[in-house]
Amino acid sequence: MTAPRPLCNPEVCVNLWAYADEAGYIARVAARSYVLDGDDAAKLAVLHQLAATDFLHAEWMGVSKQFVISNPDGERMEGVAHASMLNDGVTPGVLFGPLFNKLEAAVPKQARTANGGYEAFSLKLPEDPLTVTTVVMEMDDGRLVPMVSNKA
Repeated sequence: MTAPRPLCNPEVCVNLWAYADEAGYIARVAARSYVLDGDDAAKLAVLHQLAATDFLHAEWMGVSKQFVISNPDGERMEGVAHASMLNDGVTPGVLFGPLFNKLEAAVPKQARTANGGYEAFSLKLPEDPLTVTTVVMEMDDGRLVPMVSNKA
């Protein structure tokens, strides 16, 4: 049996992934957008659930060359961030910025009837979208292990 399910609060939300090696160095990142409906708690619960698997279906890109860090041996590493930088309040916006631009450009146009005809529309990526960031550990044996937060 089917029933109408009107959308009350559809919003473009985003899962973000930072791929870190066992030393915590991040050389690539990924993102995937979804249109989710409901309150923020419901949307976050879905994002957390999908964070554990959808990185396998997300297009990734290298970290911008503007990121430069030095490892403990003093070696200068370009295009590398560190997992500890994900909590500083500034780095995530810069680190994932190019992915947000890519996601926004990929939001498909839709059509709806209006005034006896059709009109095109698309949902916009919000200025500050609801996101979940997950570190995916790249193990030396080839395994990819998402470090999924238990918060929802």
